[in-house]
Amino acid sequence: MAVFERKKEDRLGTDDTKPLVCRITDTQNTEGHVEYLLEVWRIPDVETKWNVSHRYSDFAQLHAALRVGTVALPTLPPKKVFGNTDRDFINERRLALQGLKASFIAEEGRQNVHLVLRSGGSHEVTEAIPQCGTRVTKVFFLAHPLADPKTQHVLWWSPFGPDRAMNLRDTHATLTALVHCQHPYIVASVSSVATEAGVCVVRPWIPQGSLRDMIHQTRPKASALVKYSGDKLVAVAEKKCAVYGRQVLEALLFLHEKGLGHGHIHTGNMVIENNVCRLLDLENQVVGLPNQLRAQVVLHRRINSIEAIDVYGFGHALYEMLFQRRLEADTCEDFPPECSPMPRSVLESILSVEACKNGLPTVAGLLTHPFFNEVPLHSYEKPILKLPSSVKQAVAASHQGLLTRLAADQKKVRQQRKVSKAELFVSQRSIKVRPKKHLHLETNGLASGGDTLSNPADQQETR
Repeated sequence: MAVFERKKEDRLGTDDTKPLVCRITDTQNTEGHVEYLLEVWRIPDVETKWNVSHRYSDFAQLHAALRVGTVALPTLPPKKVFGNTDRDFINERRLALQGLKASFIAEEGRQNVHLVLRSGGSHEVTEAIPQCGTRVTKVFFLAHPLADPKTQHVLWWSPFGPDRAMNLRDTHATLTALVHCQHPYIVASVSSVATEAGVCVVRPWIPQGSLRDMIHQTRPKASALVKYSGDKLVAVAEKKCAVYGRQVLEALLFLHEKGLGHGHIHTGNMVIENNVCRLLDLENQVVGLPNQLRAQVVLHRRINSIEAIDVYGFGHALYEMLFQRRLEADTCEDFPPECSPMPRSVLESILSVEACKNGLPTVAGLLTHPFFNEVPLHSYEKPILKLPSSVKQAVAASHQGLLTRLAADQKKVRQQRKVSKAELFVSQRSIKVRPKKHLHLETNGLASGGDTLSNPADQQETR
């Protein structure tokens, strides 16, 4: 009967880290109501666009739903009972809605997903916390083991992402190996399950939340939109930044030596317990989820290895620890004046324009920096991570697929830059040529812009 079974089609994973572009291109009158036509695509995939249409009431409902936390939203364009189909009024409202929509897209946490977890196993789900993270496709739940209801774990589920390259058997084998990982600066998962739809991971619940939660002085179960929009921030002492940085680098060095890497370094994937910084969610790379800094990584062709991606993410994480805010730009040249020379040199070696152009330092090289190598390590626990040869081959193939897709997007960005420069050159050239054309008309073609008429005597000699 296998002949009659339908083959499951592979679904293309959505890369939610690619910047979303949405612009209002036109309006149309439908049954007496004005609809705004929107063109949508993700950078740099300009060849893949789609169109949708919405009425003003749809924007109003979205605005009301997002009016939480302390984020200042732009005001909606005013309503109008009569004359709302007037062309001038429509254009005014269109410009205002475009600005409102741009502010929505700028907040990654405002995109919501409604997923239902239906799985059995050794745990029971007790509470859904779907908005505590910033990823669109990843949802979280609180759970406890069936054998021990008092123990609390966090369970997350995610569909496979666009960087997935493993088959289901290799995915399960890799997840099983990660469950048995032992390292003083890594939080290993309790259990994990891979299905055709995605991956379910159970790990210990950290009541104080991530390092980002600690910086924002917030509860880990709260909505990401509320958690990270407040202005009550706590500074991380420079000495602690050095300690946490050293511990993260030690964990990365261990993973790279095993051929793994992390691929998703940011303060949301770090937890602090007893002054020890530990990494979370090694499973992201197995699921094929794209790096949250991928929109910045595609701008720099020298960030072309798993280690370089981890180092670049580490630079952003260190910046956030030192200054209590995320670096929105892809590079940084002007650091706050309160930054002392030692951490500044670390940040410059990773986040400066020159560093991103010429190549980032290695993890081993960063560990020799005076800001980190003078930090004592008080843990002498021997790390353990056993990877079968089949898993190593699957991980290597997965990394190659990730880097191939990254290189393709980096090439798209370079091509788009060339097109933009060419268009700018043509535009500037047309502006320079235009005055000469006007001057030619004003002189009736008797003289060019660089010629001057001599005195009558000279004209007679010329004749």
